[in-house]
Amino acid sequence: MKGIVFDIQRFALHDGPGIRTVVFLKGCNFRCAWCCNPESQSKAPQLSYNADKCTNCKKCISVCDEKVFSSFFWKLNVDFDRCTACGKCIEVCSSQALKIYGKEWESADIMAEVMKDLPYYKNSSGGVTFSGGDPLFQFDFLVDLLQKAKEAGINTCIESEGNGSITQFEKLLPLVDHFYYDYKITDHADHLKYIKQGNKTLMENLRFLCTHGADIVLRCIIVPGINNNANHFKAIAALGRKYKSIRRIEVFGYHDFGVFKYKQLGMPYSLKHLSATKPEQVDKWIYEIKKYGYNNIIKG
Repeated sequence: MKGIVFDIQRFALHDGPGIRTVVFLKGCNFRCAWCCNPESQSKAPQLSYNADKCTNCKKCISVCDEKVFSSFFWKLNVDFDRCTACGKCIEVCSSQALKIYGKEWESADIMAEVMKDLPYYKNSSGGVTFSGGDPLFQFDFLVDLLQKAKEAGINTCIESEGNGSITQFEKLLPLVDHFYYDYKITDHADHLKYIKQGNKTLMENLRFLCTHGADIVLRCIIVPGINNNANHFKAIAALGRKYKSIRRIEVFGYHDFGVFKYKQLGMPYSLKHLSATKPEQVDKWIYEIKKYGYNNIIKG
């Protein structure tokens, strides 16, 4: 079984219990306005160009058959739409200004990487976490990885926006020890506006997991001007009160770590006007949510 992965991070501490290896699968059906990993959205490998590192040596121009690169007054121009991610330019770029996000992996090779830290998982109650994008986007590949992890006795976690089918979640239930589930926007119209899809399916899948005893951490990113309102805060608390399967709720503030990636990938970004949320503001939001009767909330 093969799939596209854009990163593997070892010794992660915030993506599930204990020490974990996080495998980032490429591809996502959502287009969240604040997405900090734009390189995860498309399943296909993507070219990234860091102009700050470029020395304009023009070697990439000479090796590219697709005419992705051109130079004008010592400035390299990149036509991202022409790129086929062949990787020839990466081989000749001595300044490391060019990078390809996304590589095809065999599931067995990924598990070989995961198994390297098996002693750390056992000593910390850790394991492997499959993230993205949304790992459900490559569902068959995800299931194959989860099955291999279970066969090896490794604790499993997935980070998902819940954009799948009930049938898929039925298949995942016996394979996943922990679900880290994103809850983004309560208002359906705003969900369509800022995420490009509605939230009905997500809520149905959350209900299914909760009523079948899944272990869930609900993750909520609060973005000023989009979902920092009483209606959303009230709904977050209501979910925590309603479903005992929700072990806790984690609240995150908006951050702008991914803004530079959009430029490097040649992708537009609509929230340039926003500044990163200060920690004290996140504390205030948590306080507001707790006022609606649910207290097991921490800062993410």
